[in-house]
Amino acid sequence: MRRFVRNTALAAAALGSAVGLSISSASATALATYTVTPGGAFTANATNPKMTVGAATLTCASSQAKGTLKSGSGLAGAQLGSITSLTFTNCTVAGIPFTVSTTASTGAPFYVNATGTTANHIDGNISGISATITGTGCNATFAGTTNGWYENTTKTLHVTGGGSLAAQAGASCLGLFTAGSPANYVANYVMTAQQTITSP
Repeated sequence: MRRFVRNTALAAAALGSAVGLSISSASATALATYTVTPGGAFTANATNPKMTVGAATLTCASSQAKGTLKSGSGLAGAQLGSITSLTFTNCTVAGIPFTVSTTASTGAPFYVNATGTTANHIDGNISGISATITGTGCNATFAGTTNGWYENTTKTLHVTGGGSLAAQAGASCLGLFTAGSPANYVANYVMTAQQTITSP
């Protein structure tokens, strides 16, 4: 009986420690803050961005993102920045010309969110995305979130894909993909002027 009580106490202590560690880790993530220098308006350019969805791969010659970053220290990671314009040039699927339009605007921005740090870069995602591609026999809107990270040393926002970005209801593209098909968008946006993001 004494051994049972002792073992039970040890198990309870271990469980309490594990729960405490879990809560502490979650709290640390939730309370993480960031410093952005100088912040403010930005322009970033990408060469040969690519989106793969189903059996289709959309490739563009270039893309440009414009928006703003918050400035200062003690900033929350959510909505650390806003993309208010996102444009694409010379896009094709299997050599067939396509156009890409997005809803990014001052009134309906795509948000740049920081979620943590790894080595010399800031992990995060871009949320609120909505973009439509049109071409011969194809019309589809994509919405959701995509992952990425910002590298201070090269002033580059690396969009790495993944997340919830997917084709929406009504998507039609010669059977290459259907509504709900996940979209993997990959691009490297280089800032035209230095922006530094650190934590804490």
